Amino acid sequence: MQEYANSLALLGHAIAQQGGADFFSALSQSFVALPRCGGHVVILYYPANSKPQCLYNDCKTENTYQLEVQAYIDGPYIFDPYYQAQLDGLADGAYRLRDIAPDNFKKTEYYKHYYLPSLLADELCYLVTLGEQEYIHFSLTPADTSHKFPKSVLRYLNSLHTVIPALIKQHWQLSHAQSTRPVGEQYLNNTLQHALKHFGSSLLSPREQQVLQMLLRGHSGKSAAQRLGISSETVKLHRKNMYQKLDVSTLSELFYLFIDSLSLANTNSPSDPLIKYMGKQVAST
Repeated sequence: MQEYANSLALLGHAIAQQGGADFFSALSQSFVALPRCGGHVVILYYPANSKPQCLYNDCKTENTYQLEVQAYIDGPYIFDPYYQAQLDGLADGAYRLRDIAPDNFKKTEYYKHYYLPSLLADELCYLVTLGEQEYIHFSLTPADTSHKFPKSVLRYLNSLHTVIPALIKQHWQLSHAQSTRPVGEQYLNNTLQHALKHFGSSLLSPREQQVLQMLLRGHSGKSAAQRLGISSETVKLHRKNMYQKLDVSTLSELFYLFIDSLSLANTNSPSDPLIKYMGKQVAST
């Protein structure tokens, strides 16, 4: 562990900053100092009732921040495999994206329009659960985002899988950090979750809805079949019927139909956002 002496020393310094305003910056520096890898860090807080907030980032330019952070916060985060895994109850720890992403993840519009432009070849995230649907993601990528983590660095990062979440939780308690909810953003997270849950419910059967959600999240037909306990042929049939009812022919069209309907989603009403969206489309013709 001698080669990680500097990183560990900086980690010790971060521990001394717990509860203070410089904690996340100090913690990040311990990872930036990793040998043969460096590090690029983004720390996001996910309140229960509004969209994510960036607690720390080391983006070099405003354009990079807009591309890698703000573009994510503005909506696509709902399809983030890390976020979805936490909503499904994944335990705190260190996870690489490739280890938790659905098998069809690289074919999703989320991957094409968020990950590909960011050129992220590898990512490891420390997941921290603070409360009911309240999380922190400590996301780390190699300094050269086109490279993967060296195996020795991954072993070191994984050795901290309980340490980092514990430090972040303790800091959060000491600092009594409270999320702010800017006007216009309050309850947005609930709205997005509601919209995804009820999307298509006015036109689709419950099983077709389940298949729709699996596909939007990046599962292949085979993976969806395994998770739903049905055959792949049944998934294909549900997918065919679903596409016909929604008047789409590709997963890409389905994704953008969901995105377009979000503008009319209402968190206070257990209704399908497509009802208002399609009504608006008819009215405009």
